Amino acid sequence: MKAILYVGHGSRVEAGNEELRAFISKAKQQFPAVSIQETGFIELTSPTILEAITNCVRQGATEIAVVPVLLLTAQHAKEDIPEEIEKAKEHFPHVRFAYGRPFGIEETIVDLVKQRAEEAGLKQVDGRPTFEEREPTTLVIVGRGSSDPEQTSDLFKIARLVWESTPITDVEVCFIAATHPTVDEGLQKAARLASDTIYVIPYLLFTGVLMQGLEKQLAELNKVSDKKTFILGDYLGFDDQLIQVLTNRTNEVLVKLG
Repeated sequence: MKAILYVGHGSRVEAGNEELRAFISKAKQQFPAVSIQETGFIELTSPTILEAITNCVRQGATEIAVVPVLLLTAQHAKEDIPEEIEKAKEHFPHVRFAYGRPFGIEETIVDLVKQRAEEAGLKQVDGRPTFEEREPTTLVIVGRGSSDPEQTSDLFKIARLVWESTPITDVEVCFIAATHPTVDEGLQKAARLASDTIYVIPYLLFTGVLMQGLEKQLAELNKVSDKKTFILGDYLGFDDQLIQVLTNRTNEVLVKLG
């Protein structure tokens, strides 16, 4: 019997975990033929990945499609989740596992970043703006951060794609942890550019302490800045537009199981 296990990051802020659970509830509806569908977390909350796998097996699962609900490929996707799957194989040698991939670089996500900037006040345009249509505005995309170069390079690619479809002159990328440029470095660089308006979009799936830290940091910057205005947009969140991306990733794993 097949099962689907969705694996999220986990947050110290319970509201973030509830956002994931609500998002997964919608995703489950895309697979009515799969009666066993569970959710696990990498860290900070429960059930753990192994606990969630155990829940699947107790319900009769003999094949489990493990789907990471993560934006980008990094250590969690490459090492942490696979290590937990290997542990599960030792506990349940009769169970087959197939493992999927994070959301990655998707047109839907590029459009969602653009949408978050527009919701914060950025001018809307149809299609790709010409250079003359671009306004003196900077967009800063803030990622969680990783020591994995694949993750950081993917976010830079996404930033470039966002630039192509938005009427801004500059786009910068920075990271909350684990690598450079840091948030401080990214915001300082943005402040040195000609643009007086700087939109900051957190490339995060859920609310939590990281989002709270950004809100405080930008509030302080606006207090001391006479000429520059920093505008914090909303995080990506578990937007309904991402349901199709997750559905595609889940189908990829189910195909592996046959």
